[in-house]
Order: sequence, then C-alpha cells, then structure tokens
Amino acid sequence: MLKTTCEICNNDYTGRGMPKHLQSCLSKHLGTGTRGPNEKTYYLHVSAAYNPDYFLHLAVFGTTTLKELDSFLRDIWLECCGHLSQFSISGCYGTEIKMSRKIHQALKPGDTLYYEYDFGDTTALEIKAKGRFPGILQDNRNIYILARNSQPSIPCDQCGKALAEFICTECSWDGESGWLCANCSKGHDCGEDMFLKVVNSPRTGVCVYNG
Repeated sequence: MLKTTCEICNNDYTGRGMPKHLQSCLSKHLGTGTRGPNEKTYYLHVSAAYNPDYFLHLAVFGTTTLKELDSFLRDIWLECCGHLSQFSISGCYGTEIKMSRKIHQALKPGDTLYYEYDFGDTTALEIKAKGRFPGILQDNRNIYILARNSQPSIPCDQCGKALAEFICTECSWDGESGWLCANCSKGHDCGEDMFLKVVNSPRTGVCVYNG
C-alpha cells in the first residue's frame, strides 16, 4: 500500500492511517500567531469524486473564503482554460454556495462540500471537514498542504509493462484509454500533437490540462 508523507513532521503513513495521524499532529503544532486567539484551523480532506487515488489533506483558516479555496484548487490541480466552477451541498449539481462564504460559515466537522470545475468536461471533487482546531500553522498562508497522494501508477495500454507518461486525447475521446509509455508513444498513429502529459491530478488527460 502506498504511503504519503506528513508535511508537518515528515513521517510516512498509509492512506487510512494519515487522517488519524493528522488529527493528533495538527493539535500539537498549532499556535496563536498574530491573527488572534479566536482563529480556527479546519482540517479538510479533498478527493476526486470518481477516483479517490487523488487526494489532498489541507489545513485551512476558518476565515478563508471559498473563492480562495477555489483559486488554490485551480492552481495545484485543475486550471487549464479558465473554466467556471462552483461549490455546492447535497452532491454534485446540488445547491450552489456563494464563493464569498467563509470556511467557518460553509462547513462544520463532519460536513461534505462538493466542487465542480468545468461544466463541459467536469472534474468533480468532494471536500470533507475532518476536524476543527484552535490556532494556526503559519501566519502567511491561509491554506497549507498537510499531505497529498503519490503519483498513481498507470500502466501503458500498448505494452502493459512500463508506466504511462502520456495520454492520447484522440484515443480517449474515441472511447479507448490511450495511456502510453515513452517508448510506445514514439510509434503511435495519432501523433504527438494529440498527447497530454500524465500528471498527478484528477484532471490528467482532460481538456488540455498538462499540470
């Protein structure tokens, strides 16, 4: 089973073990900083709705707006063409929540938000509030990555041996997988213009996303 690294203490944990560890690790390392004693930090688990191999563990200030979280998710995982996005409750395509809302207004521990980027080739995420703690990690960052998934291993569709480094978008659009290793990509019929890099993002192979 793949392990991920806690960015606070640099120890490695399995996917199942990380949430339990972070609950403890966060509480030990939070301080008051200069934002005042009433600031709260939310521990959020973000995962791809249809592929949980892609995930982020985040520490987010309670006063952070959903617009700021939207910008963060775009920067690290999603942005390709300036597509529209939204947060909602009650599942994807549910009731939209305004981007001006703050985390402490939109979530309490145990709640789940749903997020969609691009309403054509949609990438859907689930955001679960795993905990809320008094204090902050750093004064100069509203959102802090606690841990994230390792790059999923995707085998080449042609040779089945090496790991894929590219995805052929034409094959993907035609209903074929199109995952190609570096060697097999050289003789692929569709040509390099149709390739996208395989990247550590739930949007890999979608639209023109290249990381």
